[in-house]
Amino acid sequence: MNEAEKKSYLERYKQKKQNGEYFWPDSIAKDAIVSLMIFMLLLGLAIFAGVPSEPPANPSDTSYIPRPEWYFLWMFQLLKYFPGKLEGIAIVGLGLLIVIGLFGLPFFDRSPKRHPLNRPVATIAMSLIVIGIVFLTIQAVVTTPPQAEALDLGADLASRVEAGGALFQEHCAECHGADGEGAEITSSPGDFTDPLNSEDFLVTRSRDTIFQVISFGQPGLGMQAFGLPYGGQLTDQEIRVIVDFIESWYVSPEEEAAGPDLSLIETPSYAQHVQPILDKRCASCHSRRLKGNFSVVGYDNFMTTGDNAPVIIAGDAANSILVQMLHGVKTDAGGQMPPARALRADQIQLIERWIDQGAQNN
Repeated sequence: MNEAEKKSYLERYKQKKQNGEYFWPDSIAKDAIVSLMIFMLLLGLAIFAGVPSEPPANPSDTSYIPRPEWYFLWMFQLLKYFPGKLEGIAIVGLGLLIVIGLFGLPFFDRSPKRHPLNRPVATIAMSLIVIGIVFLTIQAVVTTPPQAEALDLGADLASRVEAGGALFQEHCAECHGADGEGAEITSSPGDFTDPLNSEDFLVTRSRDTIFQVISFGQPGLGMQAFGLPYGGQLTDQEIRVIVDFIESWYVSPEEEAAGPDLSLIETPSYAQHVQPILDKRCASCHSRRLKGNFSVVGYDNFMTTGDNAPVIIAGDAANSILVQMLHGVKTDAGGQMPPARALRADQIQLIERWIDQGAQNN
């Protein structure tokens, strides 16, 4: 810088300093405007571009392709050009160059001129750096295999239960029955799995317990592990929706009390009204396990089985053993049924009306 340039610079600096610019509100206003523009840009990208849905982190899933945040992609792409032991040298060397460049910048460029055209070396160097970063970032995006999207198992409970039901039928129904009522163990004919849809099971097992049983299995009881970390084929997300499906079987006393008023049904139907009650409250003990040799699986079994059969007298609900036990009356067949929690009064009355009307398979 010659004397004329130095003098001109000092005069302009003095004038600029005299005019001045307030930090508040001038500088703050500029920063606020730029910040708002950046925020709107990010908001627009979030709304219109979105973020790809990836599966939850799972250390046992070797198919997962880790990748850094987008602003680090160029660094990881750069390391691809330094294989093996050279990778460490590249990391240390690149970091060292950056540090030296930052510390030496005041000594490398002492020109008071700020316009890019007046600083060709700095402008060209910085342009090459920016172009290189953009190029490496694009290369990283193009060459990295796409990540598998997370399974769309539904956001609302109804969708999760539906998805869980499909997975349950595929992986669990063979041993536990289509509705969790239990099924014969193929490796041990004559033995049946305990029902999962019973109140005893659903009330005494927490959600986490059911999840762990499915994931880890019960090797001592012959149940295999289904979770990926233990050699199975189900992800944590898939197991969670199966748990949602299993929990959907349980109806709390409060929910049951708030159910539809069955007393308004004058002509009950076995298939539409009676059988659903039996499936929900009786099948856990009187389907596969046949307590008292009494089965509620199908109309014929319901009417003819049991150690004290017949427990139902068509047209005479008052003298039917089943109705007496539903009311808690002690009989030769036993006491109250179901033993844990009696049926609602309107449910018992509906079964009575169905019996008094002939107990038809309608």
